[in-house]
Amino acid sequence: MRDITARIIKTREADPVAGCVTWDPVKSLWWSAITAGWIIGGYIWFSWAAVAAFFVACAIVLCGGHSLGMHRRLIHESFDCPHWLTLIGVWLGTLVGLGGPRTMMHTHDLRDWAQRQADCHPYLRHGHGPLRDFSGKCMVP
Repeated sequence: MRDITARIIKTREADPVAGCVTWDPVKSLWWSAITAGWIIGGYIWFSWAAVAAFFVACAIVLCGGHSLGMHRRLIHESFDCPHWLTLIGVWLGTLVGLGGPRTMMHTHDLRDWAQRQADCHPYLRHGHGPLRDFSGKCMVP
């Protein structure tokens, strides 16, 4: 297995504690619109077959795409498979909505690097709940 920390370039200015979580109104509106559409559409077109399809799709996208394709295969390279299967897994992983391959790799590597330091920002170590994380308070060393 390859050492993924090689993808992080450390400098003297790198600080795993400093920084603040900021609110992105465009993403908030996007996710709110998706949620509203899901609730309204679920109410109008509800069926048990749709619920079953939802759970099957979630299993395929979350397990096959995000967990196996994006995380275990692309980020950690923890198993070998044909290139076409890697592409399908990563594509399914993007359907989760957390970002594309480069965004996911960067976010994952940053979090792992910060967690390996002597101290780490509470957001990166999951030290607070979402309300505290999104309060906009900055951490100053």
